[in-house]
Amino acid sequence: MSDTTPRGGRAYQRGPHDAAVTPKDLKVRIKEQRLRIDWADGTTSEYSLDELRKQCPCASCRTEREQQNANPLKILKFDPAGVRVVAAELVGNYAIKFTWSDGHDTGIFDFRFLRALGETK
Repeated sequence: MSDTTPRGGRAYQRGPHDAAVTPKDLKVRIKEQRLRIDWADGTTSEYSLDELRKQCPCASCRTEREQQNANPLKILKFDPAGVRVVAAELVGNYAIKFTWSDGHDTGIFDFRFLRALGETK
């Protein structure tokens, strides 16, 4: 999925309908390294893919961030600076997954997680 809108079906819905976490339109702009989501409740959120990588929800990235917070002098094994998204795909109808230029692709960005990040316009 690059510079595109996902096709087919509805986005994730919690309960009978939760427009706050239901994308109406979702665009990944690979060239600009941006993600834009128009939510069903009329709100629009835009994210820097670089910033999303820093918030990657996968177990490895979370553990590394926790270790860094526990010991700020610890040298990280991985620095996401300069890493770019090369591909993106929907995961079911509740999340999006990115493939990064370093091969990392285990972070699944649930729509609730993205909405909670709060980069809303």
